Amino acid sequence: MRRFELIDSEKDAPPCAVIECDQATSTFTATVEGWAGPQDVPVQFGFFVAKGRREIPPEWVWSWVEERIAPPSRQNIGSVMRANGLGEYDPLELLLAGEGRSLQDGFYLREVTEGFRGAARLGREIRLARGVARLTQTELSRKSDVPQETISRIERGRANPTMSTLEKLARAMGAKINLTIGQ
Repeated sequence: MRRFELIDSEKDAPPCAVIECDQATSTFTATVEGWAGPQDVPVQFGFFVAKGRREIPPEWVWSWVEERIAPPSRQNIGSVMRANGLGEYDPLELLLAGEGRSLQDGFYLREVTEGFRGAARLGREIRLARGVARLTQTELSRKSDVPQETISRIERGRANPTMSTLEKLARAMGAKINLTIGQ
């Protein structure tokens, strides 16, 4: 089972859902995050979210995947597979070759690994704390002496900050660091 965060590149928001793929069956499932509304997810998922459902039926997730990959019946599928280094048709690998991107919307996929999941959670927590403190990234940068680019990377789960950096950010936001091991 492989896991991916679903991110909207057109919004400054955390991932709106987690998509899982069972490679043995090529089955895709999606779980929408609790904060996300119908306007924050792909159109195929919006109806379910509007009805309060967070688990998207696999056929609707597959519909989203299908619009992002070349179908096996495509006339030049051999060329598409060779261009992506594939010896056989694999929907997941084709999806990942383009990061799940499509011209129809701004959503893309980012694989979740054990180390990255912690960084993503930390980034969401920092972003929430910054919101509570009513600070922009630029203001937090000035108050903490941490570059704005670094704050952005931390909030997007793309950085592994030192304790010193976290302490500077916490002080600037008037917050405390709470370490919880094993969660």
